Amino acid sequence: MINWQNAFRRGILLADAKITPPERRAIVTRLEALSAQIPAQVRPVYQIWHDGQALQLALSAERQRYSKLQQTSDSELDALRQQQQALQTQLDLTTRKLESLTDIERQLSTRKPAGNYNADTPHTNDKTRDV
Repeated sequence: MINWQNAFRRGILLADAKITPPERRAIVTRLEALSAQIPAQVRPVYQIWHDGQALQLALSAERQRYSKLQQTSDSELDALRQQQQALQTQLDLTTRKLESLTDIERQLSTRKPAGNYNADTPHTNDKTRDV
């Protein structure tokens, strides 16, 4: 049979051990169930131990939360890097196309016009004669 002394002794011995949070929680829960049997003169020591265990459990929960946030952030960063790479590729392609069009436009603008034909100047054959 487990009494409060054995449970408390076990809890104290395992307090600094590398136990998992569920194991730590089970020890705390077991002692909480037996806490009514703990004498008043031992209760301050029990309370200090209990508070320390509660802090250990809170720290463990925060570490787990931080780890999940870190994984989420890493995933989001990877997605943003991939998106940036795709956008950079698209920008490079568009830049090459624009440069090609600029070269074509430059080549067309440097060509000499064929003959002296000017579409804005009226031709002498197009004039009507007054009779």
